[in-house]
Amino acid sequence: MFPSFFKATVRQRLTLWALILGVLACVFAAAQFISSVKLAGFARSITAQAGASAALSDTDAAYSRMVMAIVTGHERDHLSGDIETLVAAMQIVAARSGGEAADQARQAALGLQDLAAKLSAERAVLRDALRKVATHRNELRVTLNNAVAGVSEALGAHVESSRQNTLLLVTLGLVLVTLIISFEHRWLVRPIATMATALGAPGQDSGWVRQLARRGDEIGMLGRALHAHLSDEKARQDAAGKRLASLAGEVERQQALRVRGQAFQDGIAHIAGALETHAASMTDASNELSQLSGFVDQHAGAAAQSSQRAAVHVDEMSCSLNEIAELLAITAEEARRASCIAGGAKALVEEAADDSIMLREAVGSISAVVTLISTVANQTNLLALNATIEAARAGESGRGFAVVAAEVKQLANRTAEATGQVRRGLDSIGTAAERITGRIGALVTSVNDVETAADSIAELARRQDETSRLINAGTARTADDVRGMAEQVEQVAGMFEDWRRMTERMARTSADIDGQAAALRQAVDSFMSDTQGARQA
Repeated sequence: MFPSFFKATVRQRLTLWALILGVLACVFAAAQFISSVKLAGFARSITAQAGASAALSDTDAAYSRMVMAIVTGHERDHLSGDIETLVAAMQIVAARSGGEAADQARQAALGLQDLAAKLSAERAVLRDALRKVATHRNELRVTLNNAVAGVSEALGAHVESSRQNTLLLVTLGLVLVTLIISFEHRWLVRPIATMATALGAPGQDSGWVRQLARRGDEIGMLGRALHAHLSDEKARQDAAGKRLASLAGEVERQQALRVRGQAFQDGIAHIAGALETHAASMTDASNELSQLSGFVDQHAGAAAQSSQRAAVHVDEMSCSLNEIAELLAITAEEARRASCIAGGAKALVEEAADDSIMLREAVGSISAVVTLISTVANQTNLLALNATIEAARAGESGRGFAVVAAEVKQLANRTAEATGQVRRGLDSIGTAAERITGRIGALVTSVNDVETAADSIAELARRQDETSRLINAGTARTADDVRGMAEQVEQVAGMFEDWRRMTERMARTSADIDGQAAALRQAVDSFMSDTQGARQA
């Protein structure tokens, strides 16, 4: 990785690499050019030496004839021509060779010319001149051979040096190319791959991206752009995550509200149905109470009439007994009449007893109905309490149900109070009925006594005074009991009148409860319709 102060761009780096490789290529080309120039020189030298050696070799025949002619002394006619051929060849060798070989070739040419000048001399002089020419020729041949060997050795050294230089330059080029590829892979390829990975998998290699963003080249610009993009993408993802979390929470809240609303609707619907059911039950109970009230009122009136008739008959019986006391003469007739009156009184008393039993049964039925009304009122109060709790859970949307539940609760409390008053009135009626039953029993006993006394008047005439006193006393008590019973029957009739009014109040209360239940049902239906409309929206 480049240091933080390195500001070279990718183009500048590529230019630098191209410059370095260009310099290396120029050095390689220069080395190859120099090597080729040297090879050309070596080729020329070898060609010249080869030409000189060839020219020297071409004169071997002429040189042999010359030597044979001089040594043997025969065929001297062609000797001058051979010498001229050899001189020309030496001049050619001198021209093609250089340095020591050229000097030796010129000396050899001079020796041949000297030999040509001495052809007419003695044989010893010719042989001496021939030895000089042979010496120069041999030295020239050795020099030419040495020159060829030197050129060959120099050529081999040059070829080896050129090969080493070429190998060095190629190795240096490969090293430079490897370094360039390695550096560019580290500085260019790997950052691009890292950025591609960061783009493919946001959140990974973020440290590398931040390091790349601090670079001053194009990769740094790309890294800064990528870092900004990743930051924006992360911010968008975080915002999207928050929105998703918020939407999930809102969905959960809506689901919870939907569940609570559904439960509230079901509870309110159940309460409204129960209120309607109980209102109908209270209406039926009120109707039954009205019927029972009329029935009890009718029988109470009958009991009052029976008591009045019994009181009248008792008064008549008392008068009759007084007349019996005064008119002993007509005791038998009065005894019969007393027996008849006692029988009528007994029948009336039995009717009063039957009316008292029916009154007690009616009181029991009314008490059962009152118990039912009290149970309905308690259940209505409990349902109103449940409706208040459900309305409190529903919050603002259940405020109307809370008001309706409070009204229902008040009506239930008033119903409970009314049933309490009715129950207390029924308890008083029961107590009075029991007292009436007891007194009617006493009256029956008294009437039986009167009847027994009337039957035994004939036999107990001598005890008329005592019996008359007893009859008067019993009759007085019976009259008092009958009058008390009549008063109690009148009180019972008044209590039943109050109870009838109370029953009418209960009927109105039941009607109010029915209306409130209908209003509650309408409110629940409206709330359910609004909730379903909002849910569909």
